[in-house]
Amino acid sequence: MNYKLLKKPQSHNLVLTQEEQDKQDKFQQEYEKMQDKEESRLKSHLETFNDGVIAIIITIMVLEIPLPLKGAISYGGFLRTLFVFFISFFIVANFWYQHHRSFGLIKRANRSILLINFLFLATLSIIPIMTKWIMQEPDSFAIANFGVVYFIVSITELFLYRSAFMSFLGKSERGFHFSNRITMIRIWGQLLLNVFLILLALKWPQVTMVLYLSMPIISFFFPN
Repeated sequence: MNYKLLKKPQSHNLVLTQEEQDKQDKFQQEYEKMQDKEESRLKSHLETFNDGVIAIIITIMVLEIPLPLKGAISYGGFLRTLFVFFISFFIVANFWYQHHRSFGLIKRANRSILLINFLFLATLSIIPIMTKWIMQEPDSFAIANFGVVYFIVSITELFLYRSAFMSFLGKSERGFHFSNRITMIRIWGQLLLNVFLILLALKWPQVTMVLYLSMPIISFFFPN
């Protein structure tokens, strides 16, 4: 028996008929439609997930406010912790607003957007810890560390904005260079501003906290 005749044809010698090619093209189109639909659903689920996580972050911060009970904290200290909470609240709320605006540019949520979004939420979740630290010991070192976390969250949000901007513009080369330019300008601006605030916190911590409160207010009225 000639065993050579029983060998399976090599894949590179396989030639599809027109009918088989049409079926393969149809399957490819259906798969791409299904993937687009899945990424659109993922975007909607991510927005819901983000809202839930940020709501929990704010809830944790308000639960850290100590009550002015006997021997626990003075009423003046209680008012100071309320002030710290309001600063952190408006900072987190502003990040939520900026995040919402970025997601408005996103058509579909791919894996890179998913990863950056999780990094954003992970770093934003550290804000309550920094807030509790300042409530308990409002010194320059605590506020400087708050500034470091604020800067990291800002950078992750900027990278998400870049990904969203690229999703909005498509894969054009002009759009790619434009989004890179805008991202680098904003990163350098955030870097210089946060370095200034961190250094200022080492000298005048109370003034720095007031400036941190002004940043989300300015960002809200001048988002661009």
